[in-house]
Amino acid sequence: RVSPLRPIPGTGSASTSGLAIEPAGLPPARAREIVTLPDGGTLDLTAGFVRKEIDGREMVMMGFNQQIPGPLLHVREASTIFVNFTNETSLPTAVHWHGLRLDNRFDGVPGVTQDPVQPGESFRYQLRFPDPGIYWYHPHHREDVTQELGLAGNMLVDPLSTEYYNEVDREEVVMLDDLLLGPDDVVPFGDQSANYMLMGRFGNVFLTNGEPEYGLDVNAGEVVRFHLTNVSNTRTFNLSLRPTDDPNGEPLPIKVVASDVSRFERESMVASVALAPAERYVVE
Repeated sequence: RVSPLRPIPGTGSASTSGLAIEPAGLPPARAREIVTLPDGGTLDLTAGFVRKEIDGREMVMMGFNQQIPGPLLHVREASTIFVNFTNETSLPTAVHWHGLRLDNRFDGVPGVTQDPVQPGESFRYQLRFPDPGIYWYHPHHREDVTQELGLAGNMLVDPLSTEYYNEVDREEVVMLDDLLLGPDDVVPFGDQSANYMLMGRFGNVFLTNGEPEYGLDVNAGEVVRFHLTNVSNTRTFNLSLRPTDDPNGEPLPIKVVASDVSRFERESMVASVALAPAERYVVE
């Protein structure tokens, strides 16, 4: 367990973002795990510090349950689950369940729908999932720091109807992000508020599911359903898919079937998909 630590001024400190924490002794960040929860199920979710290597540099970051991205919550439409959240970072925080229609008191916006969860404290969320689709969770307090450093995860809600989506060969959940790195570490953040834009800044390293590189092996003719989420603070991504053996050739055909406003009545074929921050798309 990581003891809560106080932030120090973010002006060139050797530790990530001006937090008085060094990587030595922190648990290594782990890849995302899939957590399948039944109706009435409970998840223990902890936000804490981890160490992670990106582009050959080891730095202090944050993870839910030591994972970057956080655990993928896999549930069924119309189910209800409970999340026991514990804050082991040095900043007050909460968890916002982005896109869900749920009771306002569990929406996770400090100062608006709940008090911030202080370092070392806990809060129990009750989440219901009335709609199928892809959603995500993240902080809504100093998210320019905490979200940038890794506090984000997805929720995949399976539809009750077997005819909601088309038949596909496989499904993949992909989280897009960027991170602003200096010569040795993450570029420091503002002490009292964001020091670039309201929600954060453009990064210079692209991350897909928490890593600088992403690839997927598929068989010819397979149809893959991608659940896409842009968790960057500022950047809009224009995403296309290309075969490894011809990266400069024509992009693979993409069928857009849903977004964060649910399943589309009319599907469309495109060459790329533009995702603004916090936006989700489902494509095949």
